[in-house]
Amino acid sequence: MISDVPDNILIHILSFLSTENAIKTSILSTKWRYLWTNLSVFDFQIFYYHDANRNPSYSLLDVVTTLLHKSNDHLMEIKRLTIRIPRVTLDAHKITSLVTSLLGLKVQDLQFTIDDLKYLNTSCCVLPRGFSASYSLSKLTLNLGGYTLYISNSIQFPSLKTLNLSYAIFANDESVEEFFSGCPLLEELTLNYCYWWCIKQITIAISTLRILTIRFNPDCLNCVDCDKFSVKIDAVNLLSLTCTSDPTIQFVIVNPPTSMLDAYIAFSIHFPFHYRTNSKYEEYVSHCAAVLLSGLASVKSLTLSNDTFTESPYVNDRFHLLPEFHNLTHLCLDSDICSFSRTSFTKFLLKCPKLEVLVFPLGSGRLRHDDNHGWKSIPVPCCIKSSLKKLHITNFDGYEREIQIVVFFLENATVLKEFQISLACTPFYSQYNSKNLEDLKNRFVGMGSCDMIIRTCD
Repeated sequence: MISDVPDNILIHILSFLSTENAIKTSILSTKWRYLWTNLSVFDFQIFYYHDANRNPSYSLLDVVTTLLHKSNDHLMEIKRLTIRIPRVTLDAHKITSLVTSLLGLKVQDLQFTIDDLKYLNTSCCVLPRGFSASYSLSKLTLNLGGYTLYISNSIQFPSLKTLNLSYAIFANDESVEEFFSGCPLLEELTLNYCYWWCIKQITIAISTLRILTIRFNPDCLNCVDCDKFSVKIDAVNLLSLTCTSDPTIQFVIVNPPTSMLDAYIAFSIHFPFHYRTNSKYEEYVSHCAAVLLSGLASVKSLTLSNDTFTESPYVNDRFHLLPEFHNLTHLCLDSDICSFSRTSFTKFLLKCPKLEVLVFPLGSGRLRHDDNHGWKSIPVPCCIKSSLKKLHITNFDGYEREIQIVVFFLENATVLKEFQISLACTPFYSQYNSKNLEDLKNRFVGMGSCDMIIRTCD
């Protein structure tokens, strides 16, 4: 009786099933055989099989081939097509053929993932040199598991707005430029742990770009020449930047955006210790960090993490290199190993005249034990007196030098409305996690007119 229901209703019913179960309905009757191919969302996944005689990749290819034929025959448009191949090795030529066929579909959102590093650093080609344009694709996600991309000047994604590339290898500098130049309407770009062994410079020149995410790890680059590697960003309309990188990579922002909303910058030093204690290396790292942050002068919300501005004994003052962050209202120092001195911290705040919200961690090792008189030797930043409304100190252990910081803000932050202290979750080191909490609160009674909240680690 259900087979007498009109096709559009049956297809609507199938849309609530997983793709696997929707395909299983093809055995019900002749009418149901290809009904699933009229769906607009597909999610295919190959699972690992211990049976060496069973190769699930070929069954997947058969299903996708059927879908391709039906799509071409009926001019069907697909909203989203997801193919995930975890822990299954496919022949490199089949991968090339499959991706080429998928990009030829009338698909709006294509997500293709390979979880197999067998072909890492090989000459496998996923996007062929003669690839034609894809006019329907608006979102493309490629997790290539170490396959190499060879891009020609014929590649075109004229409607693409979101591009997410992970674990891909670019063959040369020209491949990078050709890929991005073929995406004239791109608004969101993610480069997630791609391999840049043969690349000297990444150039991202996209005027329509709004969101940019770049993540590197030590294996992504040739560490011997990493100081010669650079990222050039020319995106005047950029609103959001996320950058996780080694500080020796040079980031140059051409035509800095004038109205950035937020940025997250996390530099992690992975070099051997003898490099990190070299004065020239420290100066170079400081210079790279200052150049990147200088291009973000218009940002409204900024988060600095890891080693982004770690205090160095070899660099006396890097803060004079920074511009004034005239739009910055939210600043978060989110770090496990941050080592600001008090002098450096206040110097940085001097660059933030309109700051309204400040979040930073304390705890063992986060503020250096030296420079005990730093609060008195430098003028109080104007933002603390005139604009700071919310302050959140995290990882508070309750040592005397940390209490001095709290007292400093309570005495000087005249417009502060909310002051939150989150105690550290380290009972062995903390002075106030489980005892004497009332003594801590009583020390601050009558200081300042803001609401103070002390949160324990539950």
